[in-house]
Amino acid sequence: MSIQSLCKVSLIAVSLTGLFISQAADASEGENVYKKYCQACHQPNGKGMQGVFPPLANNPNLKDKPSYIAETIIQGKSGAITVNGTNYNGAMPPMGYLKDADIATLVNYINTELADGSETITAEAVASLR
Repeated sequence: MSIQSLCKVSLIAVSLTGLFISQAADASEGENVYKKYCQACHQPNGKGMQGVFPPLANNPNLKDKPSYIAETIIQGKSGAITVNGTNYNGAMPPMGYLKDADIATLVNYINTELADGSETITAEAVASLR
């Protein structure tokens, strides 16, 4: 194989690797991140505690809004919100210390597994929200 051919093959391999790396983060990995950082308040099933911690499961405010979910994780959230007819007025601390990849897997888990959405986000997209 010539040097030129080898360079072309290498360039193609690097390009393909980049495609796979920028794919949406796996939601199943997000479950572990959820268990570590979220379930104490939002509960293992994502249903929260009525009037105290809002549900993530079946939450129409979150469904298919991965950028909003990521921004909320990064920046935190405080003030009054209403979810499924129940009012909440608390504070969620910012978790911007989490890695972009962890936030992406967490967002994808919340949206696809708890909020019954289908949209996902990549770590690169999370980085652009910071």
